[in-house]
Amino acid sequence: MEKNLNGKEVEQKEQRIVFVDDDKVQHMINKRILLKVNKQLKLFFFENPYEALEWLSVHPADVLLLDINMPEMDGWFFLKLMEERGIQMDVKMLTSSLDPDDLEKSKSFSQVSGFLIKPLKDENIAQFLAN
Repeated sequence: MEKNLNGKEVEQKEQRIVFVDDDKVQHMINKRILLKVNKQLKLFFFENPYEALEWLSVHPADVLLLDINMPEMDGWFFLKLMEERGIQMDVKMLTSSLDPDDLEKSKSFSQVSGFLIKPLKDENIAQFLAN
């Protein structure tokens, strides 16, 4: 048992978390924060959504944190392609968008179980790691 960022004890379990975001700085920040909370996490970072789709086609993961606004393809099209390829997993939208339409649109995808605003915050981390 280790303490999370709020000082509460949590069981450290291995989870495979995939990030799809074109922002390298966000990847570095998220990696540092998450590994501080749980050193057992296996983190996979993709700037290119097409590479992420190929990887997810053959590798299992527990959670996908997906950015909405990316130059190669937006998160909505990424979700559509996941569905077409039969890739099933828990998805959290991780975005800087405060547009209420994005929140509503996220609810139309069965795999999306959360909508997180960048940067990740302690309470958000505890929430998705506990699932």
